[in-house]
Amino acid sequence: MIRQAGGDDLARLKPDSEAAVRICGLVSSYGTDRPFIRYWCDQGHKAFISLIDDNANLAAENDADFEEIAVFFAMHPEIVNVRTSRIAAGEIAKSGVWQAEYGSVMTTGANTEQPTKKPEPLFPREVYPVLKACFEDMPEFEAWYADVSHRIRHGFCRIVGFRHEGVPVSCAMTTSECKEAAVIGGVATLEGARGRGYASSNVLTLADMLLSEGKRVFLSPKNESARALYSQIGFRECSGWGNLKK
Repeated sequence: MIRQAGGDDLARLKPDSEAAVRICGLVSSYGTDRPFIRYWCDQGHKAFISLIDDNANLAAENDADFEEIAVFFAMHPEIVNVRTSRIAAGEIAKSGVWQAEYGSVMTTGANTEQPTKKPEPLFPREVYPVLKACFEDMPEFEAWYADVSHRIRHGFCRIVGFRHEGVPVSCAMTTSECKEAAVIGGVATLEGARGRGYASSNVLTLADMLLSEGKRVFLSPKNESARALYSQIGFRECSGWGNLKK
């Protein structure tokens, strides 16, 4: 049975996967009693779900009851997008309701390089145009800024990047972060500034910062070219992500 999850339930979720870090990051930044975030778990604590607006995260063990989870999603039509693992997405997609896409989740390894360039901290307001130019699915500025600035104030988001003539042209950030782990994302470089090593230095700098604090690092490249770049600088594949869309 899937039920509402409280603080004691969510304390049992280990941030050992990309989806789990996404949920743990919400708990760390916002707590468990905000009306705009909902949390659920199953009776055996093998599956945890978070929901903001129509976007859900599902962290599930490989032996979770995916039929039950698929029924739960069907009973909640407000859930339109689900971010989860490759295995979970494949199981839930069998219901025929969802369109699924898949990719790699990567983490640091013994051969992860050091950055060759030194980025600087950037502010949310100044990096949004870079992200907007590089990603088609960016949320509206007001909602994005409210979330990012809140997480920065609470110590669960950091942004680095490079400027050209005082204007940001490249950035990366922790899109989810908790005390034990983080997901690096928002890796973007304007077209005219590409090929200079900015993206790799941004990612490696964030990874180095996080590792120095004892945090595990996850990356979720959106395509094969990004995966190849991260592989070249020493990241290794550790699992896979799955996106489900109605």
